[in-house]
Amino acid sequence: MHHPWSPTARGAIRLPNTCPENRRSFTFVRLLTEVQTDAWSGAGFEGQLYAPGTRLPAEDIGTHPVLLEFAGPQGTWARKKKRAYLWILWRYDWEIKDWMEVARATAHGWEWALILRGPAIRALAPREATMAPDPSTRGREVTEELLEAIDAALVLELSAVRALVLTSIYDRMAGRIVAAV
Repeated sequence: MHHPWSPTARGAIRLPNTCPENRRSFTFVRLLTEVQTDAWSGAGFEGQLYAPGTRLPAEDIGTHPVLLEFAGPQGTWARKKKRAYLWILWRYDWEIKDWMEVARATAHGWEWALILRGPAIRALAPREATMAPDPSTRGREVTEELLEAIDAALVLELSAVRALVLTSIYDRMAGRIVAAV
């Protein structure tokens, strides 16, 4: 996936700016240095803050850059009070010289951190450690991340909606199991 903010100046890398129309919503990007394994809010995501679209010298982003972007509110202004906020996790690919999306979350509150925590921790891991994970360990990690994401998405829903969604997921898994084998 290539993006319009690919670096154009030699030696400078432009940070993502997914929603420039949201600049009044205090959007930002954070070049991650660490993500705490128990991060349940933005306080567990550590790193330098920048304005979206900032150009940085290549040597300033490090050898394995991972970035968290707060892209601001999504949706129409008519539904201003009910709009969710978009968070995107990026990693810089030195081979193609472009930012690659790792994961995204749309949330009304802190639940974005639960969704992006696992992918951010894995994205920050050295490449050698991520090349060939143990399938059973990785399977458990992915399962936990999926369950956390489902729980975060359903936390504000009525119990009848939660039951319907979980039943639908249960029913749809059989086809995915067959396709994965």
